[in-house]
Amino acid sequence: MQPRRAARLALALAVGAVAACHSGSRAAATELPAPVAGEARAPAGTDARAPVGTDARAPFGTDARAPVGTDSLEGIVRVVGIDALPVVTLVPDDASRSVTLDGPPSLRRVAGLRIAVVGERSGARLAVRRFTVLAANGVPATDGVLAADGDALVLVTSDGTRHRLVNPPPLLRSSVGHRAWVSGALDRAPVAYGIIE
Repeated sequence: MQPRRAARLALALAVGAVAACHSGSRAAATELPAPVAGEARAPAGTDARAPVGTDARAPFGTDARAPVGTDSLEGIVRVVGIDALPVVTLVPDDASRSVTLDGPPSLRRVAGLRIAVVGERSGARLAVRRFTVLAANGVPATDGVLAADGDALVLVTSDGTRHRLVNPPPLLRSSVGHRAWVSGALDRAPVAYGIIE
């Protein structure tokens, strides 16, 4: 083979190899699957094995130092502090540290009673969503709304059950439409009672 022809053939082979290499790169680039929503791709020149776009910080709008979550507790309500600035607390049944209750004024009316409370907890505080009176001085209690049923007085609980009260005292009879608690068996006169709201 003549030197000039051999040089031309070598040049053609080299150009073809480069073209094939470039077309292979384009093919490889177009064959990559489209990113899935939320998936991060490694930028060019980085190690694809290293995680990209991950962030260990708490989601936007949350404070990792003070986690907030729904919680339910049972315990005795205590009102502490001065009359002008009363603080309502709940002493849990397990005698752990008391929790400050932020909620309606009606919480002060159940001081000394055992209640179940549900709310949003943040540290040692609980923003109360709802509460139910469970007992008074160790005697089980029923919490509901007073309603008239002819000459009878009934206590309607949150599940809609109607409990006819036996020999209700005048305070309860005059509080139809109000929320109240009554302790003791409901087939007898109340052991104790009180108006919640």
